[in-house]
Amino acid sequence: MKQIMQICCLFLFFGMDSFAQSISGIGGELSIWGVKSNYRDWLSKKTGFEIFGGVAAELEDFTLNDFEAGFKFLHAMVYTRTDRTYIGLVGKYKWLNLTKADSRAGLPVPGFIVGKEWYSKRVRRKGVAVELGYQLASKEYTVPINYDATGRKTFNEFPLIVNLRYTFYSKR
Repeated sequence: MKQIMQICCLFLFFGMDSFAQSISGIGGELSIWGVKSNYRDWLSKKTGFEIFGGVAAELEDFTLNDFEAGFKFLHAMVYTRTDRTYIGLVGKYKWLNLTKADSRAGLPVPGFIVGKEWYSKRVRRKGVAVELGYQLASKEYTVPINYDATGRKTFNEFPLIVNLRYTFYSKR
C-alpha cells in the first residue's frame, strides 16, 4: 500500500503539466549579429528546450563568418492559450574566424533570456517571439605580427541578446 501511495504521489508531482498540449516546432531566429535555425520543443505548458545553430558576426567586421551552436532551457512564467512569457538559460559555443584565414578560436558563451511568444492557432500553428537577455564571454588569443613575434588580442562577445523568432509548430 505504501508503494502504491508513493507511485501516485510521483505521478501527481511529475504529471501536473502533462495535461497541456505538448508542441514542437522548427523555425528561424534573427538576432543583432546573426541568423540561426532552431528546433524548439515544449515538453509541457511550463517546461521546454531549444537547440539552435547558425552564423554570426563579430563587432569588428560585420561579416557572417562565425559559427555558433547552442541549447536553451526554457521555463514559462505565464501561460495562456495564445501567448507565453518565459525565462531561460542559454549555453552556446562560438567558433570564431579571426583576422587570418587559417586562425580560429572557440569559446563557450553562457547567458540568460526573457522572452514572450505569441501563437496563431488558425490553419497552421505559428509562433512569433521576442527574446531579450544577457550573455558574457571573452577570449584572449595570439596573433602573429611577423615571423618572430606574436601579439595578444581579446575577443569580447556582445553582451546583449535581442532575438526575433518565427516558428512552425505541430502537436505531438
